[in-house]
Amino acid sequence: MGGNKDDSMYYLGNKELPNSKYEHVYTKEQVAALKKAKKNILYFAENFFYIVNLDTGKETIKLYPAQKKALRAMRDNRFYILLASRQIGKSTLMTIYLLWQACFQNDQRILLVANKEATAIEIFGRVRMAYEQLPNWLKPPVKEYAKTSMTLDNGSRIGITTTTGTAARGQSVNCLVIDEMAFIESHLVDEFWKSVYPIISSSKKSKAFICSTANGTQNLFYKIYNESETNPDSAWARGKIMWNEVPGRTEKWAADTRASIGSDEAWRQEFCCEWINSGESSIDDELYEKMEKDICDPIAVLDDGCYKIWEEPDPSRFYAAGVDTAEGVGKDSSVIQVLDITDPAEIRQVAVYKNNKISPLEFSNKVYQILRNFGNPLALIERNNCGAQVVDRLLMDLGYPKIVSYGNRAAHRKNRMAGMIAHTNTKHKGIINMRYWMNDLHSIVMRDADTLEEFRDFVRYPNGTWKAQRGKHDDLVMAMMYAYYVLENDICEQYFEILEKDDTGRPKIIEPMDFGVTLFEDATSIYNNADMSISPDLNPVYWGMSDGTEEMGDDYYDLIDAGFTPL
Repeated sequence: MGGNKDDSMYYLGNKELPNSKYEHVYTKEQVAALKKAKKNILYFAENFFYIVNLDTGKETIKLYPAQKKALRAMRDNRFYILLASRQIGKSTLMTIYLLWQACFQNDQRILLVANKEATAIEIFGRVRMAYEQLPNWLKPPVKEYAKTSMTLDNGSRIGITTTTGTAARGQSVNCLVIDEMAFIESHLVDEFWKSVYPIISSSKKSKAFICSTANGTQNLFYKIYNESETNPDSAWARGKIMWNEVPGRTEKWAADTRASIGSDEAWRQEFCCEWINSGESSIDDELYEKMEKDICDPIAVLDDGCYKIWEEPDPSRFYAAGVDTAEGVGKDSSVIQVLDITDPAEIRQVAVYKNNKISPLEFSNKVYQILRNFGNPLALIERNNCGAQVVDRLLMDLGYPKIVSYGNRAAHRKNRMAGMIAHTNTKHKGIINMRYWMNDLHSIVMRDADTLEEFRDFVRYPNGTWKAQRGKHDDLVMAMMYAYYVLENDICEQYFEILEKDDTGRPKIIEPMDFGVTLFEDATSIYNNADMSISPDLNPVYWGMSDGTEEMGDDYYDLIDAGFTPL
């Protein structure tokens, strides 16, 4: 038979995976290096542990002082918790330790835990790559080698699991490593911890290591870290690595990164290791008091109190409207928020419509009527669920020319759809954007007391999401979030000339492009029972022949995003 006779010494013939038949004659230098690597984890890491550098490819890791300190702490303590800034290599530190432990200690049972299986597999992939890059004479031979586990000839095994798995329950574990613990849902990690930690703590030699970026205070990671700080008798040693402990990170890097994140709060939590309380209101007491001073009675109250106007429409100014649609069955409300965005530094709430009993079809007409009061402004309308009926009626039946489309890519929609696609990514981005303008710049002049109270009840949950407290509503908040989305660069650049940007790269001075029709109607004229089945007085531009179900070319969709309407 063909084949190299040496292939039998390698697992599946892979020359980077020696098996139990592997033979090697050691030199004196290799023996010395082997002894030193076993004794010194820093020597092992910097001489034999490979990472992938995005610029230079595979290379041995160069540890900076904070990383060395963390590795020593892992070596010297049974229980170690690491609070770290994003992008400092904390997961890499964990993989260095567990690979070092598996290679130089016999019969170890090492378990790597992540919040998602894909994350655990990705981290384990780094372990596999690092193992394969070790010199064959340095590493124990392989007995089993799979996507989710590896067993070495010295009896040590590295496996992965999630908090929903059963890999650790009832089994002996010598070393437990949990990555990004603060981002694992509390109901999952708490039960996992209750079943696994007693097994670890009952042994005199078993170890547990936890690392994460901060993510609020209502989670197990915070509780363990806080106890390590406040309880002198805590079994946990702790460490912290800040953003500026990474070589090359300057104040300019910090400013650029903060600008790209777009939120001072996110920067402080994710890079400065600050505990931002979950359950906190989206606006603090100082901002609430400032906004409260601007609350006043509207100059007009129409439609049985549903439609409130604080400023008369002014053709010399320009507006944006955020729309959130409900079922109209007396629960959540359908809302229109109209903002004067002429000066991004002083955005003015000029009109609000709120009704929890209006049907989506009737609401479509109401949106159309109110938008015409303010000169056909850009309309940012959530498309999901009932909102699709509103978007499609405005677009297809009423020919409204300025409906913003956004979020198709984030939601992985094959066919582009008009309107704002509500998705985890788009909502998160929208809230971060709104909080920048409101919380960081204090740009909003709030007029409506109901909107202000909804913001008071709009809180951060332990998983990092924002929504209304239980029993409360956030329809007014979400509509305002969509209105603010017009100042997000991806959208703003389509519809406005950005004459000047602020320090974070956001629009500071804008001028509208000449899109669609500008027509102001008297607000009181919308209650004269006019026939809304007719087309607008001035027809929008039509292009193409599509019912919206077929996949069209990019040029077609670019025109739709720019405000054109398909026929």
